[in-house]
Amino acid sequence: MNNPLISVIVPARNSGDTIKRALDSITAQTYKNLEIIVIDDNSTDDTKNIVLKLAEQDQRIHYYALPKDDPERFDPILNRNINAGYAARNFGFTKATGELITFQDADDASLLNRIDVQYNLLTKYRATHVC
Repeated sequence: MNNPLISVIVPARNSGDTIKRALDSITAQTYKNLEIIVIDDNSTDDTKNIVLKLAEQDQRIHYYALPKDDPERFDPILNRNINAGYAARNFGFTKATGELITFQDADDASLLNRIDVQYNLLTKYRATHVC
């Protein structure tokens, strides 16, 4: 049985300190039929260079820059970006070619069997959504 392609969308903004660990945890998954889509949300650090270097080592990794920054997402009262990655996730949907889609935050790491477990639960229970 061939397992379907699963797209993993990774929104990243100034994630240079954490992106390698996050992507390493996805590339090492026991479920191998993956495309890993990193959407760089206008980073000003070395996120892009780190991702491109990793993409040279693993062709499942694809880098895309979010087309434009949205200054309206910055809340001066909270002194932070209130986007929380939704624009990057939505842009990632336009790049995904997998039959299924999941997400990985750029500052998180997944257990090595995470996607296998999610896929097995999805198929076992004929679910449309697993979280």
